[in-house]
Amino acid sequence: MSENRIIALLATLGTITRLFLAFLPGFQIDVSSWFSWSLRLNEVGFSNFYAANYFSDYTPGYLYILSFLGYLRNLFLPDDKTFFLLLKLPAILSEVILGILVFKTLTKKSGTFFAILCSGLIFLNPAFIFNSSIWGQIDSVLSLFLFLSIYYLDKKRLLLSSFFLAISLLIKPQTIALFPLLVLFQIKNFNVKKMAQYSFIFLLTVFLISFPLFTKNPFTELPILIFNTASQYSYNSLFAYNFWGMFGFWIPDSSMWNNLSFQIWGYLLLTGYWIMIIYFYSKKHISVYSLAALAFLGFYFLPTRVHERYLYPSFIFLIFLAGIFKSKIILILTTFLSFIHLLNLYYVYVYYNEIYLRMPQLLYNPHFYDFLKSNEKALSIISTIIFIIISYVLIKLPYVPKKA
Repeated sequence: MSENRIIALLATLGTITRLFLAFLPGFQIDVSSWFSWSLRLNEVGFSNFYAANYFSDYTPGYLYILSFLGYLRNLFLPDDKTFFLLLKLPAILSEVILGILVFKTLTKKSGTFFAILCSGLIFLNPAFIFNSSIWGQIDSVLSLFLFLSIYYLDKKRLLLSSFFLAISLLIKPQTIALFPLLVLFQIKNFNVKKMAQYSFIFLLTVFLISFPLFTKNPFTELPILIFNTASQYSYNSLFAYNFWGMFGFWIPDSSMWNNLSFQIWGYLLLTGYWIMIIYFYSKKHISVYSLAALAFLGFYFLPTRVHERYLYPSFIFLIFLAGIFKSKIILILTTFLSFIHLLNLYYVYVYYNEIYLRMPQLLYNPHFYDFLKSNEKALSIISTIIFIIISYVLIKLPYVPKKA
C-alpha cells in the first residue's frame, strides 16, 4: 500500500471516529458560549458584539468562524442538536489538516516511515479526539495557525509567519507563550529592518481583524479584554496537572510563600526557564520547532492561572520534532504525557458536565473518577517530571539543518 493511501486511511479513520464521538454532549460551558455568541453575532453584528452587560471573554479571531456558523444555521435552520454538532467541525477539520501538514512536511525531512507514524499520532491521538470531538474546544484551530507561523518562520518567510501569528493571538491569547522565542530567533537570524517588518505586519493584522469588533477604541479594547480575561481565574492551577497542581487545584495565587505570592513565584519560574533556554541557545543551534515546544511546555507547567487544555499546542510540536529527529525517546515521552493529558481532560469534563451541571452521566465511572480525584497531586508530579525530562532532551538535541 502506498504512503498516500495509508495517510488517506488514517485520516478517514480519524475523521469518522471524531464525527461519531461528536454526538456526545460537548463541554457545556464552552459549547453553550459558542452557540450564543454565533447567534448574537448574526443578530447585532460585529461592532455591537462586545457589551458591558454581555459575557464574552474570547478575542475576535474565532468569532469570525462562529459568525459564519451562525449564518449557516440561520440559512439552513438546523435544530439545536445539529448546530451543536456543527460547532465542533472547525476543531475536527483543523486536526485533520494538521495531520496532513505534518505528513507532507516530514516526508521531505525524515522519510515516509516517520511521516506516517507522526501524522498517525495526530489523526488517532485519543487526547486530541477527546478535546475536539467530545469536549468541543478549539485548541486544534489555534495549534494549526501556530504551526503555520513557526513553519514559515523556519523558512524565513516573515510576512506569512507574522500573519499567522497574529491570527493565533486573536484566536487565543496564550499565543504570547511564543513571544520570547520570536525575540530570540529574530535577534539571531534577522536584522533590525526585518524585525521591524515582522512586528509591523503582526500589529497591522491584529488591528485590521480586531477593528470591526472594536470600532470605538480600537487600540485599547483588545488589551483590556485580554487582561480582564486573564484576571478572571486568579488561582494556582485550574485543574491542570502541572507544577502547581502538585499542591492542589484552585488555590488563590495571591497566597504567599516566603513573602512572595504564588503568581510571582510562577513568573520567576518561567523567567528562570527562559534564562536557561537563552543560555543554551547562545551556545548552540536549537531548532525553532524545539523552541516552540519548550515555549508552550514552560507556559503550561510553570506559571499560575493555567487551564488543563493549555498543553495541547506543545504536542503538535513534540510530535513533529519526534519525526524530524527520528527520536524514539521523544515519541515515548510525548505518548506518556499525552495519556496523562487525556486523563486530565476526562476528569475536568466529567466534573463539570456530569457532576456539577448534573447532565446525563454518559462517561462517568465513579471508581475511575474517584481514582483520578484522589491522585491529582501524584499525576501532577508525574506530568511535571516528564516535562523536565522532555525539556532536557529538546535542549540536548543536535541541530538538524533543513533538507531540500
